[in-house]
Amino acid sequence: MNDDKKAHLSKKDIHLQELREYSALGKELQMYLLDHSNLPGKRGNLELAAAFRDYIEEIYAGNESPCLQYCLCLIAENPPEKSLIGNEEFLPFCAIVALGRIGRIDASKRNAVIELIKENAQDERWRIREAVAMAIQDLLAVDPAQLIHQLVKWTNENNPLLHRAIVAGLAEPPLMKNPTIARAALQMHKTIINKIEMEKNVRDIHFQVLVKGLCYTLSVIITGIEEEGFSYLEELVNKQHPVIRKIARENLKKNRLKLLNERKVAALQVKLVQAA
Repeated sequence: MNDDKKAHLSKKDIHLQELREYSALGKELQMYLLDHSNLPGKRGNLELAAAFRDYIEEIYAGNESPCLQYCLCLIAENPPEKSLIGNEEFLPFCAIVALGRIGRIDASKRNAVIELIKENAQDERWRIREAVAMAIQDLLAVDPAQLIHQLVKWTNENNPLLHRAIVAGLAEPPLMKNPTIARAALQMHKTIINKIEMEKNVRDIHFQVLVKGLCYTLSVIITGIEEEGFSYLEELVNKQHPVIRKIARENLKKNRLKLLNERKVAALQVKLVQAA
């Protein structure tokens, strides 16, 4: 692609154009992903992951099984222990993001994709868990009722990493424009936070991962269901549990809540200090 054409395209679209130049689902495609992954480093190439997701969607018609199998191979061939040495983690990251798109465009594969996402939600690697959240968001955009049903069932399991996948997947601002999703998201947050209040092993690393996520996700959910959301946040402010108070305090710091209702945020912050 010449430089003039590239000047008018986004980073994602440039990558998509270049991915199209390789043989479909070949080894060269993997090498391109690795070479442009930006790993090892602080920020993986999210634009490339999005381009790979779109690429899979483009070639999916008539290639259903090869596309799915290719993604599964990228995951299976790059386990956590291999990712420690370099940029291989980017391959399963891209594959999981693409799985979300496969489940979105092919209803016959949706249940299988959801199970694969659930399995990878429990990965030790934070980037893989972020890919899971992105896949959940993709699926929620096409069939929220089915996925919400599954996510609700996941909340009943005692698995902090699975719960973290739920809250991170739901905490996407565009999804909060759907009242059904926003309402279900708040209820799932309530269920998960209730479990946190009962947890004894607060030093568990997976528990801490979940808490870190909840320190921002609740504020996103409240933007979609303001009145009930602020009412629930006030309930958390009134609790004496240190982890619950931390979740409330960190969410109250988020600008999205201040923009939504600065007066309520200020009042709850004062109440939080007074109750300390």
